[in-house]
Amino acid sequence: MSDDEGDDGREREPTISDDSATPAPTDEAASETDSDDADTPPTGIAGAIPRLRRDPALLVPFTVAGLVLALLDRLRRWDPIPTLATGDDVSIGIEYAGYPTGVPDTARSLGALIDLKLPYLAWAVGLEALAMAVVAAAGTATIARTLESDDGWSWRQWGRRWLAYLGLIVLFDAVGRAIGSIGDVGLVVGVILAVPLFAAFVRFFPAPAFVVTGSGPVTALARSARATRGIGWRLLALVVCFGLAAWLLGLVPVVGTALSTALVGSTLAVTMATVRDGRPADTGG
Repeated sequence: MSDDEGDDGREREPTISDDSATPAPTDEAASETDSDDADTPPTGIAGAIPRLRRDPALLVPFTVAGLVLALLDRLRRWDPIPTLATGDDVSIGIEYAGYPTGVPDTARSLGALIDLKLPYLAWAVGLEALAMAVVAAAGTATIARTLESDDGWSWRQWGRRWLAYLGLIVLFDAVGRAIGSIGDVGLVVGVILAVPLFAAFVRFFPAPAFVVTGSGPVTALARSARATRGIGWRLLALVVCFGLAAWLLGLVPVVGTALSTALVGSTLAVTMATVRDGRPADTGG
């Protein structure tokens, strides 16, 4: 009996060495690997900047919104209702509202609205409502264009998405004002409060983009929390970077409000859309 035959008289199948058992990756397999890597949701502005360069029209909505917010700053300074001037503090700040917007030069505290006569109250509330409405419209338009999800939208659909977006930022703004009304709480308590606040910013980072694509505010928050699992630290870095950039641009005299809104608002909206979409921002036309 030869060595190549088995105990039953049949020839043994030729064995394959371990070196040849694993075939070398083909170009097709390599391309599939690259495709898998490309499907990783982008969490930085590396994808947003090329998209903005290729499609400068994405800057238009928040540029318009920035000019409106700058005008509202002038009106707040002109009217007799007390206002708070922002940007006068010499300490470093992080201006992040949880949704794409800019840093205004003035702000109206809730305490300033107490005991106002009806005409003044309507004027003050109207200015704040106009600011939120314009920011909501800019965010809806920018995110929809980034996701290319506005094809065939009717005016009714635009209205529903805008109202849902507006409801979300009213919620964020109310929480921010409530926290801001606490006042000076000291370093230790401030750090304790900052931990859950930044955790919420991270988990709800792409929530505005989910609203634009059809989710209600509550559903958008839930879907955003699921979508951000595993990328929390990278999103935290983004929140800090966007907050610092908005604060720095907001310090520019005269044009700070318009500049921070146009640049940070636009970039933040595009970045939120790319995180929600789960694909690089510079694909497609």
